[in-house]
Amino acid sequence: MSANKEQIKEYINEQIAQVDFRGRAYIFDAQNKKYPNRNIFVKLQSYLDQFLTGKRSYRWIALTGLRGAGKTTVMHQLHYANKNIDGYFLILSVDEITQTLGSNINEVINVFEEIIGRPITNLDKPLFLFLDEVQYDEKWGITLKTIYDRSHNVFIFATGSAAALINNDSDIARRAIYEKIYPLSFTEFIKIKKHKSEINGLSQKLEKIIFNGTSAQKTFNDFKKQERKINQYYYGISRLDFENYLFYGSLPFMIALENEALVYNQINKSLERVINKDIPQMRRFSSEIISRISAILYAVADMDVLNFTTLAEKFGISRLKIAEIFSALEQAEILHRVYPHGSHFKQVTQKASKYLFSSPAFRAMYYKTIGNVITEQNARGKLLEDLVGMYLYRLCDKKPTFSLTYDSAKNGADFIVNFKGKKIVIEVGVNKKEYKQVIQTSKKVKTAYNIILSEQTKTLEYNKEANALKIPLNYFLLM
Repeated sequence: MSANKEQIKEYINEQIAQVDFRGRAYIFDAQNKKYPNRNIFVKLQSYLDQFLTGKRSYRWIALTGLRGAGKTTVMHQLHYANKNIDGYFLILSVDEITQTLGSNINEVINVFEEIIGRPITNLDKPLFLFLDEVQYDEKWGITLKTIYDRSHNVFIFATGSAAALINNDSDIARRAIYEKIYPLSFTEFIKIKKHKSEINGLSQKLEKIIFNGTSAQKTFNDFKKQERKINQYYYGISRLDFENYLFYGSLPFMIALENEALVYNQINKSLERVINKDIPQMRRFSSEIISRISAILYAVADMDVLNFTTLAEKFGISRLKIAEIFSALEQAEILHRVYPHGSHFKQVTQKASKYLFSSPAFRAMYYKTIGNVITEQNARGKLLEDLVGMYLYRLCDKKPTFSLTYDSAKNGADFIVNFKGKKIVIEVGVNKKEYKQVIQTSKKVKTAYNIILSEQTKTLEYNKEANALKIPLNYFLLM
């Protein structure tokens, strides 16, 4: 049932009156201490600053990313930092507008124009339009495009859970600036949880050392020079902090929760919203198929080797439909696909792709609430692989000079990073002692050098014969 004009007017006035109250949970912790801004905040604020200085090409920002990665938080942080600017601020949840109010963005803007007594084409001060989860309005694209074209004095900040939904129009792509928010890095988690900042410039330096090195020996030597700073950062950070990060801390909405059962319940609810609300907007799956996706994801969490044919037989679904389900889960950013090395331009090959969870918190939720049949060592290893994959995906995403594959041969390495034509093999594990896997893979792909990331390793190690270095996992997490 559609809302009438008076209901919409009441809704708008309520949103304006309650914006500070609604935003408090995203801005302040239970002790009324302000949460640190997310790392992406600086870039988003720069767009708003450029809009204010008259650079009108920076006036539509589209923020995408995994549900629960912190898009709504950043939106409220951006409003809080700029709320004293002389302008109109309208912060709206499109989910609420469509599902609760029974309206749409266009109707709300029309009523807003009546409230302020002027059209947006003739504003006396800028309008800052913050829209959360825009995809819930089927006509969001054409509506925002019209607003953008009608007025140069409107700054639009829109979020959407699935990049596939927010990137579906070439006209929009020409107007909007796309940014992506990722799950929390370890240093972001610590900054929010313990109010301890990262060491300035260390992350960029470590990234450069790992990927710009010319040999294992040089990379080892350069890393050694940073050990004092690394140890300085870890002063006062406990093993429990890492455990909390691995199991749920990469999803920022989990940090404030202390009860582990509640944590996994909330992660499950977030996952269910993706399955039952986001995926049906992307693909026309039957309700029967949608109802099986949770069980398919649990099967993925518990399988040593992913096989579409095995899953098709297990769930009585065609192999083609299984492939379509995985494509949707990849678009919704629940899973990351890692192609087998040698699949040129991501063509279909006989070798299976590897699928990792976009946050280890999802796999941990299945292990903690349902259990797993694989060994404890293997289960831990898979969580660590998700974690490292999450980091590498952030580095590789939308960077044409980076590509990420894996060695599909038996005992092949977990990752092969191709950076500007230079290949680096990366193997990750709980307590990796041997170099056999990286040596085997490096012979096939002619690597510059090889890296082992080991959770239980405490110091850097260089192995000349293997052209490899072993890096403690906690060092890598500062990148």
